[in-house]
Amino acid sequence: MAVIPKYLTHYPNMDSELPFHIKIHRLENGFPSHRHDFLEFSYVIEGRGTEIINGVEHPMVPGTFTLVMPYQYHEIISEPGAPLSLYNCNFGIHLYAPGEQLPGIDLHQAEDLLPSFVLLPECEQERLRSLLAEMREEYAGDSLWKQSLLKAKLTEVLVRFDRFRRNMTGETVAAPFRKGRGHSQQPSSIWRVIQHIHAHYQDDLTLSGVADTCGFSVPYLSELFKKTVGQNFLTFVHEVRIRHACGLLAATDMNVSDIALESGYGSYNTFSRIFKEHKGMTPVEYRKRKSAAVELISNR
Repeated sequence: MAVIPKYLTHYPNMDSELPFHIKIHRLENGFPSHRHDFLEFSYVIEGRGTEIINGVEHPMVPGTFTLVMPYQYHEIISEPGAPLSLYNCNFGIHLYAPGEQLPGIDLHQAEDLLPSFVLLPECEQERLRSLLAEMREEYAGDSLWKQSLLKAKLTEVLVRFDRFRRNMTGETVAAPFRKGRGHSQQPSSIWRVIQHIHAHYQDDLTLSGVADTCGFSVPYLSELFKKTVGQNFLTFVHEVRIRHACGLLAATDMNVSDIALESGYGSYNTFSRIFKEHKGMTPVEYRKRKSAAVELISNR
């Protein structure tokens, strides 16, 4: 029987004003195949292994930096006797404002034509490790301008990665790649659609309207969504809207009715119903739980 990869829907701190999380993982036995709707990068500190992203395999050794795009199937295999220790960072597309380009990532280009990893030269490894350590320390603290500083450091990390992978020669890029287990590479065209939805989730989005805007037929876009994202168009739109609403509920004092409008819902009743379907509680209950959790942490 085929094993269906897990679909991970959450990471710590995702439903907040700062949808960002960084920590150091130690993988004794790797990590099974999975996918998620947020971005993820890793940087190997020690150990050896391999990673498979959409069926393409690359080595993981100290100095390897990897960027995983949303909805890509990926797994990590640790080499026996050499468990991997690595920085792991998760962050949402919506960390950057609608219409703001993610640094080093052009969603209009075929990202699958660029390598998903790079082995940094020794002269750059210490610099990146120092930068990641600063990010981890800042994330664990509560200093003024924390969000701005973390975003600035994240931008630098992504830009440095993208510069190095674009400077790699064709021979260097091709040599470590080989087909592995798993799924074929996803169509890069889906990124135009995903970016459009994240930029226009407040609008009245329809499958036919987005298909027309992005230059696809309705049947093709519907099938592309199911094949690449693993859910239908409307469910994805609701997830984007509800995630935005969660951030507003947790980080602001906005009236819940205003949050419904801000999240793309013309009716509070519709917003409340869909929110409960996704989160298992009403928006008001969600806000109360988040407030209670913050107060508990503050009183420790």
